[in-house]
Parts: sequence; C-alpha cells; structure tokens
Amino acid sequence: MLAKELISCTVLSGYNIQKDIENARFHSAFFTYEESMASDGLIHLLANGDISFAYSCSYTFSFIPCYHFFYIYEGTLTVTSGSSKSSYSKNTAALFEAGSEITYATNGKCRFYEAFIFGAPLRLYHEFLPESIYYKKDSAGASVLWSHLSLISRLQGELSATDIFRISKWFNDILTELCVFIENSSKKMDCVPSYLLSVKNQMDTNYAEPMSLDDLEATYRISRYRICREFSFHFGESPMRYLNSRRIDAAKRLLLTTDLSVHEVGSQVGIENTNHFINLFKKDTGTTPLSFKQAAPVSISDLHYN
Repeated sequence: MLAKELISCTVLSGYNIQKDIENARFHSAFFTYEESMASDGLIHLLANGDISFAYSCSYTFSFIPCYHFFYIYEGTLTVTSGSSKSSYSKNTAALFEAGSEITYATNGKCRFYEAFIFGAPLRLYHEFLPESIYYKKDSAGASVLWSHLSLISRLQGELSATDIFRISKWFNDILTELCVFIENSSKKMDCVPSYLLSVKNQMDTNYAEPMSLDDLEATYRISRYRICREFSFHFGESPMRYLNSRRIDAAKRLLLTTDLSVHEVGSQVGIENTNHFINLFKKDTGTTPLSFKQAAPVSISDLHYN
C-alpha cells in the first residue's frame, strides 16, 4: 500500500480552516510500504518533502511508528510524540524516533525538509547521534547532505529496485556523514547541540529574568550537570559565569548612559542583591559600580555607548 494511506487524523489548530489551508504548504511524495521491508537490511523511504508554515500553528497526525529525519531551514519546530517533546531550530538536523501519533508545532514562520524512514540500520544511527545536530550549509561534508537530499526529493511514483537501493545508500551516506561530523568536530561551533544554542540565546536576550540551573533543567528536560558540562565544553565557561558576564556588560551600559542608582542597575540586569551585584561587578572589572561610573571619561549626557 502507499504510505499516504497510513496517515490519518490530521488536525490543524491555531487558525480557522481557511487560514490553515493557506498556511500549510506540503510538497510531499509517498511510496509503497510493506511490513516485510523492515527486515531486509535496507533503509526505506515512506514519504518525504518540504513543509512550510507562514504562521504559528500545530498539527497532529497518526502514522506507523518509524523514524523521522528532518532539517530545519527556517524557524523553530517543536515535535511531540508520546511523552517525548523536543524543539529544533534553524540549521538543525535530527533523526527522531516517533510513535504512532505525532504533533508538530511552529512558532511563527517555519520551513523544513522531512522524511519518514524505517529499517534495521536506523537503530544504530539513532543510538550514536545526539538528539539534534547544528549543521550549517557550510559545515564540513555538507555537500553530501544537500546533494543526496536533492536526489531523494526528485523521486516520484513507483520506485524501481534500483531506486530502493539508491535511497538506502543515500540515507546511509547522509547519516554516516553526520556521525563523522559529530566525531571529528566535537570542539567546533558547528556541532553545538541546538538546546545549548537556545540556552545561550536565552541568556543573551533575557539575562534580566530570574534564571538558575534548576530553571534550565526544567525548561530543557536535561540534567543541570549535563548542561554545565556541555556548555563549558562548547563555550569555554560555565552557564552561570556566562550569564553573569552578560549581566555585568548590561550593567556597564546602564551605569554610563543613565542616572540609575547602583541598586536600580543591579535590579534591572537581574541581580536583586546589591552586595552580590557589587561583588560580581568588582570581580569582573576590578572596581565597584560607583567608581566605574565616576571614572567615565565623558559626561553621561554626552556619551554614546554601543
């Protein structure tokens, strides 16, 4: 049977039906599914294509349990299957094992490539690869991914025996390249897990909000010890040290561009305890906030602090 016949209960939410129809752009091809394929040692393609959303929405669908391979070109995609929930951002590749019911949710515009695949080799790839892989188009070996996805996307209609073997080879090539990329580039920014990029972005943009390791653990469902270890490995300092550096940088800007008191500056950058703020500031700059402000070479009203 065609894999398309296995999809049911598609539900789009967030907008009225007409907007949802206009919002979703599915460019998918569906291929034959037979249970006997699961044990033949190949990677089989059930469906694949590009999906685009112009607005925030979600959709839920039922499908046979299989693996989903996708690459996010733009936006953020949240995938829920059973008790598992993960978010994937731009330039992220992932091999996701999903149950029969899956929910995709987008926060604004989103575009991604998706392939429904199954086969015995995928279990080993899934065990080796991290939950997500930050894989930019100029990453080492990226030509394998883009050329093979282009070839796979061109397939339509009934597949020949040669097509089936080619598909298996192409996905093996793609997944093997990702494994090699992770192994050889563990210290490069190219392979920073997407959740760490999200943590860093959260600290860059929301540093004034209360934020602790407990909060990060609850938000990302990853242990604080792993967050600390991996953040330090990729960015050279602990999460809290990085957050405090962002807060102190913001405090310097406020001290030089406003007439706020030291206590008010500390509060605005997320450090409510004034003594703690002064100690952190002095540790970073070698001087107190007040001395830093008084030593400014020009008057606050004339300063343009960038």
